Amino acid sequence: ADAVSSSSSSPSCKKSSSFIIHKSFDDDIINRYDAFILDQFGVLHNGRNALPGAVECVKALHKAGKLLIILSNTSSPAEVALSKLPTYGFSSDLFVGGAVTSGEEASRYIKENYGNNNKKEITSKAYMMTWDASVGRPHPNQFLEKCGTNIAVASSIKEADFLLLHGS
Repeated sequence: ADAVSSSSSSPSCKKSSSFIIHKSFDDDIINRYDAFILDQFGVLHNGRNALPGAVECVKALHKAGKLLIILSNTSSPAEVALSKLPTYGFSSDLFVGGAVTSGEEASRYIKENYGNNNKKEITSKAYMMTWDASVGRPHPNQFLEKCGTNIAVASSIKEADFLLLHGS
């Protein structure tokens, strides 16, 4: 078996008998590294609930002095990703390493390469493919605002300087 119950493995993450960890994730691994980069969806939670034992494991890693960092492919900024963690039972304070999100990195890249904030006139246009803002999600323009004040939405692909495929 590739996985073992945490109750028979690493004391660092054995508080939940329902949590199954890979046999290679033992004290040798935990003690070897100063930090752990953790994805959110599918690692810590499933979008509705924390995965069994994940909260306990995160607390144990933090108690062991490990730097914990969230890595997520959400289009939301890092602070939004961190603010959702308590919903699943995680204290965002345990992630002192913060969070890195694909949305934040993408908006930074777009701002550096297409968004010249020294000019007030529109200098770049993005053709956006995104969700319907009326379904209770943040409006896509909130993301676009992080990309620079001089970027507008293109009405066609032909007039666009770049494509922006934006999710949740």
